[in-house]
Amino acid sequence: MREHDAMREHLSLAAAGALDAAEEQRLARHLRECSECAKELEGWQFLAGELRRLPTPQAPAALVERVRAQLAWQLAAEAERRWNARMMIFLVMFAWTVTLASWPVVRLLTSGLAGWLDPSFGHTWIGLAGYTALAWLTGGVAAATLALRRRRERRMA
Repeated sequence: MREHDAMREHLSLAAAGALDAAEEQRLARHLRECSECAKELEGWQFLAGELRRLPTPQAPAALVERVRAQLAWQLAAEAERRWNARMMIFLVMFAWTVTLASWPVVRLLTSGLAGWLDPSFGHTWIGLAGYTALAWLTGGVAAATLALRRRRERRMA
C-alpha cells in the first residue's frame, strides 16, 4: 500500500510531464497493475490539457509601462547615488592631495630654502592647519554642490 500512495502522489506530476524517465517507468509499471491510479491519471491529464487551452493572462499595457518607467527611474537613481559617492570620494581625496602637495611648495615659496632648514616649527603647524581647513572647506563645497545638483534633478523629474 505504501508504494500505491507514493505513485498516487506522482500522478499530477506525470500529467504535467514533470517526471524523469526512471519515475515514468516506475509509474507505468504501477499503472498496468492499478486501474484506480490509471483512471485518476486520466483525470489529471484531462485537467492539464484543459489548463493548457486557457489563454495566457496578459498584464495591461499601462501597467507594464508604469513598471518599466519606475524601474528606469530606480536604476537611474541608483546610478546617480553611486556616481555621487564616487565623486565625493574623489573630491575628498583630491582636496587632501592638493593640500599635502601644495603645502611644501607654499612653504618653500614663502620662506625659501632657509625655512626648510629652520628648526622652529611654529609657523609650519599653523600653515598645515590652514591647509587642512582649506581641504575640509573644499570637501564641504563639493558636498553642497552635489546636494544642490541632486535636489535640482529631483524637481525636474
